[in-house]
Amino acid sequence: MNDTAAEKSPPVRHGALDLLRAVPTGVSQVYLQESVPAGIVFLVALALAGPEFALAGLVGSAVGMLTATALRVPRERISQGLFGFNSTLVVLGTVASFQPFGAALLVGIAGAVVATLLARVADLLLAVPARTAPFVFTYWLIVHTGHHFGWAEAASSSPSPVLGLDGDYLSLFSSEAEVFLSNGWLPGLVMLIGLAIVQFRLAVGAFCGAAVALVAVELLPDTPLDVSDGVYGFNAALVVVGLLTTGRTWRSCLIAVPAVVLLQGGIEFLGLVPTTFPFVLAMWTADLVRVHRTGSAQP
Repeated sequence: MNDTAAEKSPPVRHGALDLLRAVPTGVSQVYLQESVPAGIVFLVALALAGPEFALAGLVGSAVGMLTATALRVPRERISQGLFGFNSTLVVLGTVASFQPFGAALLVGIAGAVVATLLARVADLLLAVPARTAPFVFTYWLIVHTGHHFGWAEAASSSPSPVLGLDGDYLSLFSSEAEVFLSNGWLPGLVMLIGLAIVQFRLAVGAFCGAAVALVAVELLPDTPLDVSDGVYGFNAALVVVGLLTTGRTWRSCLIAVPAVVLLQGGIEFLGLVPTTFPFVLAMWTADLVRVHRTGSAQP
């Protein structure tokens, strides 16, 4: 066998099955996981929050996959779900923020295309992964546009007491659901199960991140009224999963969780919707430190 033949990599299948796999995997990548089973479990959790959320998640990931295909992104990266999670979050965020559902879904689909374009540009230009930054910037644009034109806002709901927990303690579960911009203790619990399918310590990390964030918020002189919704714990849960998934230690999580809580307060002070931007800033910091030390953002 000559050297050229020896250096050839094994053939990569680029069939319809790979693209179909990209849809649930794109959903799972919201939690930085390349896992079809976890993606399916996350979709079940979204369905428990409301059928419209499951539909939005499916549509968002599919739009990201199709847009990335049109942009000629390498198929193996598409099948890994790397161009599905930002579009998933954009559609979910839009339908969670505005009504009626049909109009919000259409706006979300347009936003999903924009977010995928931004993700591709970032993939080509940035030294570190973009994470959910394309979603954040696209969602901010959609929210600004919606407020400017007076779009009707979607009704909000709070989780009901369960398992002997009520009030703020429900955020221990609802925080995991808020990562997908949905609400409720049961969807959050099912998402923890999805993380446990991939790796049990990820579920433990997400729960502990939400718990630390809850303690931090409870120590404030004036505790916000919407703590039980999980809006102050989801960045903490997500950053712990992100750090552990990319080879960081529990010690780095202890630093990152208080940081994202403070960052969320600062972003809210500026009048912006924080979404996952505190998570993005924390992960970018960790990625840049790794690039400085090793020359690569990869573990």
